[in-house]
Amino acid sequence: MNVVAAFLRRDFRIDTSYRASFALRSFSILFFLALYFYLSRIVDESELATREHLSGGYFGYAAVGLALLSVLQVGLASFSRKLREEQTTGTFEALMAAPASPSLIVLSSALYDLIRALFFALVMIGAAVALFGLKLELQPASLGVATVTLVGALALFAAVGVAVAAFTVIFKQTAALLGMVVSVLALLGGVYFPISLLPGPIEQVATILPFTWALDVLRASLLGGDIRGLQVAGLFVSAMLLLPAALVGFRLAVRRAQRTGTLAQY
Repeated sequence: MNVVAAFLRRDFRIDTSYRASFALRSFSILFFLALYFYLSRIVDESELATREHLSGGYFGYAAVGLALLSVLQVGLASFSRKLREEQTTGTFEALMAAPASPSLIVLSSALYDLIRALFFALVMIGAAVALFGLKLELQPASLGVATVTLVGALALFAAVGVAVAAFTVIFKQTAALLGMVVSVLALLGGVYFPISLLPGPIEQVATILPFTWALDVLRASLLGGDIRGLQVAGLFVSAMLLLPAALVGFRLAVRRAQRTGTLAQY
């Protein structure tokens, strides 16, 4: 807990020292919401309703997708970005030599960013409701499902983020990999449009992605759709399998870098 608290204090102090960033993020959220709000005016709502049995129309569909995508982007990028910062400032080797597990260090390094991303995702949904008239179908049970789904999604995103961090230890530059992964998940996960519009073979791939399950359940819980228990279970099983595997991969990557003398290289 001391290690986790230390990383949270450090990142909070750094983040709050740049006060303009909060306002810039807020304006960015408003611009994105306005873009999709007016884009929804030209979307055939009846066609969307036949494919997705949700309230809120296309704007609600896109708003929830954008909110979860923003958390995904941070979850995938923060671990490797924090690691690169430690490498370039010359502190990564010292961190890996500290009397703490590398798994604990890598998870703690991006915890603040994940919390902040989740906060801004909630701000995005709140702004969609308050400023653009989005109506959510909220019930105690659906809110509980949404909360549980977010926990599972955060664990899943952390698993992929740690895996990318392991690649960063070995290959140093992973920006192209991150961009490709985020773009593929946004396309196949149904962030901008229903995956039923995709060609058959690609749709089949999209339906087995845990990110798709998380987004489907989150939309269903907030927009009055049918919640599928198998998707919730699959999300947690995926996170429980992938996160330990990613942590093992990160530790192996660190050991390899220590053996080859490239741990401090960037």
